[in-house]
Amino acid sequence: MIRIILLDVDNTLLDFNKCSAASIQEGFREFGLTYRPEMFPVFLDINDRLWYEIEQGRLTREGLHNIRFPWIFDKLGIDADGVAFERRYAQLLHESHIPVDGAPELLEYLSGTYDLYVASNASEEQQAHRLRLAGILRYFKGMFVSQEIGAPKPSRAFFERCMERLGDPPREEVLLIGDSLTADMQGGVDFGLRTCWYNHNHLPRDTAPPVDYTVDHLREIMEIL
Repeated sequence: MIRIILLDVDNTLLDFNKCSAASIQEGFREFGLTYRPEMFPVFLDINDRLWYEIEQGRLTREGLHNIRFPWIFDKLGIDADGVAFERRYAQLLHESHIPVDGAPELLEYLSGTYDLYVASNASEEQQAHRLRLAGILRYFKGMFVSQEIGAPKPSRAFFERCMERLGDPPREEVLLIGDSLTADMQGGVDFGLRTCWYNHNHLPRDTAPPVDYTVDHLREIMEIL
């Protein structure tokens, strides 16, 4: 029986894509740059690749901040200070808090039965601030974030420390909900947790590791649990 649910934040509870696009557009405006919608996929591609390097322990978050927008600007042919833009982007993203469709309703439903905890690779201060602005931080009993734990999802060390702080419950009593096939699903499966893949991009289901549940919309989780 599931008692505890770990939830990812970005693109699971808060719409990272919408938040990032809005933050980048505002940053371009402030820096006097011309923004075009076709630039955003370039950001997503480079951002995803860099976060995968973090997941694999080959890059630090600080390293990402030093190279992300310099790489993006180079790819786009933009002559601007990428490091300075990264700092402003981070400030703008810190205040962004657009919920994923159905996230507040899901948390309201789950919190009546389960103990909810954040499981995120972003910083605790940032995620707590954004969840608070979105009005959904109150549903959580605690937060597990890689920066504070000292290991990233999907490493075994991340999940071991989560379980230690939860009092070492049986793994079949813990469900991990997230959108990332690598950081969330593969990490959870490898550690022996129950897993629910939020497949918001509607990818072929056979691309996922052997997860327990797959949903295309958060409201489907309320039909499962």
